[in-house]
Amino acid sequence: MIIFCGTVEVDEVKKTIAQVNDAADKTNSTVVLFDAEKIAGFSHIESAVAHAKRSFAEGKAIARSLSMEILVYVSGQRQCSLASKFGLHEGENSVYVLVLDGDEEKAAELVKEIVTECSPFAPNEERLKAEFGITDAEMEAAGENRIEELVIERVALVDAWK
Repeated sequence: MIIFCGTVEVDEVKKTIAQVNDAADKTNSTVVLFDAEKIAGFSHIESAVAHAKRSFAEGKAIARSLSMEILVYVSGQRQCSLASKFGLHEGENSVYVLVLDGDEEKAAELVKEIVTECSPFAPNEERLKAEFGITDAEMEAAGENRIEELVIERVALVDAWK
């Protein structure tokens, strides 16, 4: 598994997704781009991948593809239509890129022709609280700098909501 941060200018979402899917197909990999504003960090994505893979292995997947199942978990939602808002949008995108399985190194190389790699992003705590319904009381109880753990908890709760 390779995860890196980057930026990408998207004129047409479908066209950019097709380019990413082409890189994935050429390398027999799964590649997913996430809106960085809605990601709490690398562990958030790693947790979603673990849950999505287990969901497929147990025959309990909500989505038809592993990439969409990962989006379902990363979003903390049960519905694919809600999960898709965690992906790309038109305009300048700050993204986390996940490359999974197959020839990961080659897939990452191909994706870096589309996405400009950059330093990791600091979590947008207020945005994450809003996206995942995390209350001030939860934040206070968890302690400072614990937003990632609270988001990962929401990822795990998707299994309970299935």
